Amino acid sequence: MPKQKSMPTKKENATKIRKPKANGEGSHNTKASLSSLIKSSRDIMRKDAGLNGDLDRLPQLSWILFLKCYDDLEQRREQDAIASR
Repeated sequence: MPKQKSMPTKKENATKIRKPKANGEGSHNTKASLSSLIKSSRDIMRKDAGLNGDLDRLPQLSWILFLKCYDDLEQRREQDAIASR
């Protein structure tokens, strides 16, 4: 009689992180990796004595995410400008 595979639990599924494929597919942040990044950022911010709660952390986290997106946009535009020369 063949062995049956056991079904992974929800906790096991939640901890698996998909790796980007070699051909570049999947290299963008997935919902799970973005959630993981935000959670780790919030955990780091909780250790800061100057931040008392989510009302202090949320605006700062939003600003950091905005700056990161803007920086990525600037880098892409710079690379496009270099490539078009």
